[in-house]
Amino acid sequence: MPIRKILLSKAELKVLELVANGYTSEKISGALGIAKTTVQTHRRNMLRKTKFTNTQQLVAWAVRERLMK
Repeated sequence: MPIRKILLSKAELKVLELVANGYTSEKISGALGIAKTTVQTHRRNMLRKTKFTNTQQLVAWAVRERLMK
């Protein structure tokens, strides 16, 4: 299992999947029933944990590693 995947929580992985599918933070908020600020926090934490500098890198990595369905 990739080390970076281990660092991400289940909630972060779900947010990442929705980001990769083109959802905005607002749409993710509605889909998951969480605050938009919580979505933004998950996104920020994923970047910090994986040491990527932007969402595009994060999504590209997730696709390469087959972290999403």
